[in-house]
Amino acid sequence: MLASGGRAASIGSGTPGGGGESATAAQSTGGGGQSPGGAPGGSGSQAAGGSGSQAAGGSGSQAAGGMGSQAAGGMGSEAGGGGPAGSWPNGALAAVSLTYDDGLDTHLATVIPALDAHGFKATFFLSNFEGVDHQWALPNLKDPLTPRHMAWQAVLRNGHELADHTVNHPCNSASKAPNYHLTDYDMPRLSAELDDSVLRLGRLGVVPPITFAYPCSSDKIGIGPNGQDFSPLIAMRFFAARTSDSSIAAPANLDLLHVPLQDAGSKTGAQLRAMVDQAIARKGWLVVLFHGVGAETTCPGLDFNLKGCMINYLTTDTASHQALVDYLAEKQAQVWVAPFGTVAKTLLKK
Repeated sequence: MLASGGRAASIGSGTPGGGGESATAAQSTGGGGQSPGGAPGGSGSQAAGGSGSQAAGGSGSQAAGGMGSQAAGGMGSEAGGGGPAGSWPNGALAAVSLTYDDGLDTHLATVIPALDAHGFKATFFLSNFEGVDHQWALPNLKDPLTPRHMAWQAVLRNGHELADHTVNHPCNSASKAPNYHLTDYDMPRLSAELDDSVLRLGRLGVVPPITFAYPCSSDKIGIGPNGQDFSPLIAMRFFAARTSDSSIAAPANLDLLHVPLQDAGSKTGAQLRAMVDQAIARKGWLVVLFHGVGAETTCPGLDFNLKGCMINYLTTDTASHQALVDYLAEKQAQVWVAPFGTVAKTLLKK
């Protein structure tokens, strides 16, 4: 099971935290690179700290009512055959979910317009850079929402899914700021951060049930010095989770808390289209992981300007991304394109 992946985009000397890979050292590990290094300005060692888990009625820890632990039992990350022909909605042969990590501004500026042009809806797994409390995609629980936060609210209202990727995107990356490695975490700390992340998403308008993407292959690595498995914390809060396993999901025997992915990374348009063809042939569920789309870019700070400098890392070039989106439009009779959570809910009902 590969995690949603690390991240990277350096700001000054450090790299963004929110979602997973290191821009400078694109060390992508099975579908997801690595987490950005230190938070901008080197501050932030006190990040969100999980204090939010007590706010807003403390509902975060109960998100999704624990229903995730009942999700479609089985070991579904195998890439074998899926269901019978036409078993997906509208008689489609396969399902495709486009997922984007870390709440990058390029998602707002480039990705969403490309998707909306074809009426496609996607999933955006949001997190902040380590130690960044309110200046990135996830707001804190007390300060007024910023234009960036309001832009993400508009994305949700437009039918896309906003989902959970932790607050600080812990990762065992050399570029990650001290105290934000997976080895620095224990179960109480991560539990508080997960509750905090759910509450922060709530400020953007997200309500349970919520889905989750493991950062930085943490589904395999675990937390603490001994690599403790924290999947029970995920099952308590989320009904479906994207891991770092690399395959096309077979819906007939899928564990919704361990859904595999295919990393877009630096693949060409032809390679991305081939993944769709493979999903059709297997009658499976293709979950595609993206980080940045466009040119790799570092910025001096976290200013919000969709026509200015936008942090971008672990990138897929714009033409390749567009080629995939256009191909999905061409294949709409055979492929059902829907957010990660929408597909998961459909499978949960079967």
